[in-house]
Amino acid sequence: MQRSRYIHLLILGVICMLVISTLMITGCGAGKETNRQAFRYPLLDDPISLDPANFNEELGINVGKEIYDGLVDLDFEKLTVIPAHAEKWDVKENKVFTFYLRKGAKFHNGKEVTAEDFRYSFDRLLNPDTAATVAWILEGVKGAVERMEGKADNTEGIKVIDRYTLEITLEEPSPSFLSWLAHPGAAVVDRDTVEKAGVSLGSTGAGPDVIIGSGPFMLSEWVPKNQIRLSRNDEYYGQKAFLEQVEFRIIPDATTALNEFRAGNLDIVTGIPPGQIQSVEKEFPGQVIKNTLWEVKFFGFNLSREPFKDNVKLRRALNFAIDREGIINAVLEGDGVPAKGVLPPGMAEYNDDLKGYDYNPEKAISLLSEAGFPEGKGLPEVELAFNQHETNQKIAEAVQAQLKEVGFRTKLKGMPLPEYQREVGTGSLNVFWLSWIADSMDAGCILYPLFSSGGYGLFGYANQEVDTLLDRAKSAVDQDERIRLYREAEKLIVDDSPAIWIFHPRRTYLKAGNISGFQANPMDIIPMDKIQL
Repeated sequence: MQRSRYIHLLILGVICMLVISTLMITGCGAGKETNRQAFRYPLLDDPISLDPANFNEELGINVGKEIYDGLVDLDFEKLTVIPAHAEKWDVKENKVFTFYLRKGAKFHNGKEVTAEDFRYSFDRLLNPDTAATVAWILEGVKGAVERMEGKADNTEGIKVIDRYTLEITLEEPSPSFLSWLAHPGAAVVDRDTVEKAGVSLGSTGAGPDVIIGSGPFMLSEWVPKNQIRLSRNDEYYGQKAFLEQVEFRIIPDATTALNEFRAGNLDIVTGIPPGQIQSVEKEFPGQVIKNTLWEVKFFGFNLSREPFKDNVKLRRALNFAIDREGIINAVLEGDGVPAKGVLPPGMAEYNDDLKGYDYNPEKAISLLSEAGFPEGKGLPEVELAFNQHETNQKIAEAVQAQLKEVGFRTKLKGMPLPEYQREVGTGSLNVFWLSWIADSMDAGCILYPLFSSGGYGLFGYANQEVDTLLDRAKSAVDQDERIRLYREAEKLIVDDSPAIWIFHPRRTYLKAGNISGFQANPMDIIPMDKIQL
């Protein structure tokens, strides 16, 4: 089943800022401290949506995870599934999941959260009228495919047992299902609010009467291109947040964000501008944190268009033309790991024996000739598209220069983020910069949405053998078998070369000296409710 094209959690390229703002302008970045309890955090742009059904991109997740809660959550230190609205659960044969909800937990509008609210929320994700971009989270539920195709009025495998008990039955066993339910897109929403808001739910600039969740923070205001301000939910069912406010400031430029930090107007920055990491470490000793992410960055090919359609040798040639270590050292000051394939180091499914593509210009030139373009003759000039950002620009320039060395001519196309997201989603770009980060502890959250024929379809990639391996991996009970299946699928994908794999990044955070409770983790999801000033 083919879904609409959308951009995921990590399709935004390099998200080089995580900063938070307050109405009180202080000198926290430079070391001054005050009594304020607002955390100031920058975003590249406004989220596409603050509707959980569309939490498939990083900006929406950064904000939305503070507003909404689901059945379960992740402990980002231990990387384990922990209770959220479900205080406990039973699992039968990794197929029937029974969740027992906390009593008295409330939405921000004061209504109690019940099992029926979760049934509605999950069925809404699968309802084709919702056009949810994260419906894949629940695709394994019994009757989900029929619901998504409009052949059923509800989802067979989602049942309310009583006011506080929900049962979910899968088509096939899946030991990773609990982890997938920790995705922010599986959050509970209030039916009355959703139906009243209609298509405006979560849209840019929506207000507190529309954005209603059950999480540790509530929306106070959303001023497009300026800021999104959250306030602490003092009626939260769990541990109350230490911060009174979180302010997401829209700052599309990494250098501007760093200067705002220096001026004391931001509390944290991620993605220090290219070439400045070492100098910033000297300027703010002890305040720079480096964290390896479960993320891969790459240029994707549009396999539905020439010259890449049905020409795997051409795609492989371009992979051999790239000096990944050179790019990492020159642009990122060494903050990255060369990508041999899709899955990042640190994940259980990472394959250290995967050969991938080394830097071999001679091999690239030979394959280019075998692909029908000796010395690049006959090849049209192709655009390398990316969302405008200092680091993205430098990476694109490096890739452009290396491809030119083997005879492949390109021109760069930097675009504003909202426009870029739309263009990638419509499939109108030939070569496009992408970033994909794990949002669960299972490699399927990367491989399935990107490379399954039932995924987002961003590349126009389809391989029946890959589909079969991914489906088998999702339902494999034995962990070793699941890892083997994922690795086998990844090898086939890498051989097909639907993309130029570049690197797995490390996130570099610069935080103010008065911050505690900051939890860096490989998914780059920072729980704001744990932070203290």
